[in-house]
Amino acid sequence: MSLSERVSRILVLLEENYPEFRGGLTNYSSPFQLLIATVLSAQSTDKQVNSITKELFSIFPSPEVFASSSIIEIENSISKVGLYKNKAKFIFELSKQLIDEYDSIVPTSIIELIKLPGVGRKTANVLLNDWFNIHEGIAVDTHVIRLSKRMGLTDKTDPNKIEIDLQEIIPSEKWGRLTHLFISHGRAVCKAQKPLCKTCFLIKVCPRVGILEE
Repeated sequence: MSLSERVSRILVLLEENYPEFRGGLTNYSSPFQLLIATVLSAQSTDKQVNSITKELFSIFPSPEVFASSSIIEIENSISKVGLYKNKAKFIFELSKQLIDEYDSIVPTSIIELIKLPGVGRKTANVLLNDWFNIHEGIAVDTHVIRLSKRMGLTDKTDPNKIEIDLQEIIPSEKWGRLTHLFISHGRAVCKAQKPLCKTCFLIKVCPRVGILEE
């Protein structure tokens, strides 16, 4: 089976088994709020982020409110997530930049999004794929890294290089969906510790089945 055939089969099986996806981040009602929630999720769990965003966005619903507040006020509101001091600074600066350079409108391209403080390609891709349905790239999170390497789709460790490898073999219309499928499978079956290889429906198309002893 060629790589392209194997990739096609992997995608078909994943889509059959995970027809719906519910993102881990739940409390947002605008692209700006999803952007902030995604920034907050770096090195934090979705559960941690969700525990603060409902109240956070009731107090700080827009870039104008964040920008008119102090960094200490923002820190106090997000202190339950990891690296909250750095994230508070990013959010404050990001909000000011959105106001000054984009009239408070969240840009819709990766090139513009990654100019914002605290926004990398993963965050930009999450926002573009999940809110705007724009597929410029693939959001590479820990699940995507793990599954891509285990299934022999990349031998890279750098997320940006992994994204490039995946873009070369995954049809562009699947880029937005791919992250969701890998997250679903990573949580349910292809876990970081003790993956359930023997009962995995991808067993016939995964080249590393049987040698994963993590």
